[in-house]
Amino acid sequence: MTTRRMPYRRAAGFTLIELLVSVTVLGIVLTALGLVQARSATETKVMQARATAESRARRALDRVAEELTGVGHSLIFPDPSSNFGTSVLTYQRATGVTNAGVVTWNTPSRVELQLDPRELDNGVDDNGDGLVDERRLVFTRNFGTANAQTAVLCTGIPKLAPGELANGIDDNGNGVIDEAGFNVRRIGDLLTLRITVQQPYAGNQVATVSLETSIVLHN
Repeated sequence: MTTRRMPYRRAAGFTLIELLVSVTVLGIVLTALGLVQARSATETKVMQARATAESRARRALDRVAEELTGVGHSLIFPDPSSNFGTSVLTYQRATGVTNAGVVTWNTPSRVELQLDPRELDNGVDDNGDGLVDERRLVFTRNFGTANAQTAVLCTGIPKLAPGELANGIDDNGNGVIDEAGFNVRRIGDLLTLRITVQQPYAGNQVATVSLETSIVLHN
């Protein structure tokens, strides 16, 4: 009788090398997924911070533009027609006309960029909020009177606009020398308002947004 040999079959399962390869590939995949998720989370935080900064800047800019609409050349001080512009502006608005045809004016109001009271102008983040030497935009109704009313329109404004240095030069090329984080400049009848707002996120990161708008002054 003839005896047949059954063909040799390897035992089921993985070899040690196959296991090592599988673990390595799995580690690479998981690492890649982790990096994608981390990048996505960071991008989301950046977008949220930029959106917040833009919203704050827009509200402040719209408020100032509304206040200055209808104001005449002779009723703003100082005249921001130099290449430096100004970050402090006092103005008056018309309140009506008398029977004799004389225009009446309200008490002066003021918009001013001020150093945040929790900060020192020393290149250090004194109040620990992630912003260095930050400013705030302050609006004062009835300026210079006993019943003056003050409101903070915006915080987180940098000392200088992006790209600017305090060196007597127009570093960012927009026509304003040593431009502050809030700046007003007049060219003819056109008054241009610019503001930069910073929003900290993720510890030591900062999102920066700059906006501008223009209004036409009365003669």
